Amino acid sequence: MGLVGGCWLPAVHADLTFQGPSGFVQVPSHQTIHVKQLEFAAHGRMARVRRGTTERALTDVSLGFSPIRDFELGVEKLIDNRLGAGDQDPDPTVNFKVRFANIPGEFANTALGCVLDTNPNNYHTLYVTVGGCGIGWNFGGNPGSGIAHYGKYDRGRKAPQAFTLLLGAELNPGQPGERGYRSHYLVDYNGDVFSLGWRFKSHRGFWCDATVSSKTTYDDFYDYQPLSIGLGGIF
Repeated sequence: MGLVGGCWLPAVHADLTFQGPSGFVQVPSHQTIHVKQLEFAAHGRMARVRRGTTERALTDVSLGFSPIRDFELGVEKLIDNRLGAGDQDPDPTVNFKVRFANIPGEFANTALGCVLDTNPNNYHTLYVTVGGCGIGWNFGGNPGSGIAHYGKYDRGRKAPQAFTLLLGAELNPGQPGERGYRSHYLVDYNGDVFSLGWRFKSHRGFWCDATVSSKTTYDDFYDYQPLSIGLGGIF
């Protein structure tokens, strides 16, 4: 929902994912943030880093903005609460997405986007999605030391898989214009991890959620625990 001219109107948008683009839990959808609105999200997870013995609280903080209709820009930063001497938080990612809403037929549910990692060792992902079904291409980065945000890790090549399938859905999106608080259920697969999420959301744009995810193949880098907690808002 968006506040337009003092009235609450139905809007085509989705909440921010772990990696930043709007969508489901970890997978971007064809939807974008509502025009002229700013969206914020934070997702907290426990993890062991590089097969360590101490669990750390990792928080994915995302910010997105839509300067024009059917287009969004965003930035995401992973924050580690237990950095050692000389350690640094992972570098931020920058993302954008454009939706082809003016194309007639099913192609109106198509979007093209990209997640760019500012760490030169990590991989970028260019993706296209139709509704909740898409494909991503991981490129750049350095084998042995870089990660991608989508797709499995190939231990033989010591690099992410080049192409990955992206699947996601909101199981009960609700009716346009409805008010109040309600539960939403999300499911997705980012080419590596299956996630099932519950989101409790207000028509005013504020929400909290809880998600359970399967084990990642990137456990040499981040061995995540299955439960994550998040919150967000649209301004």
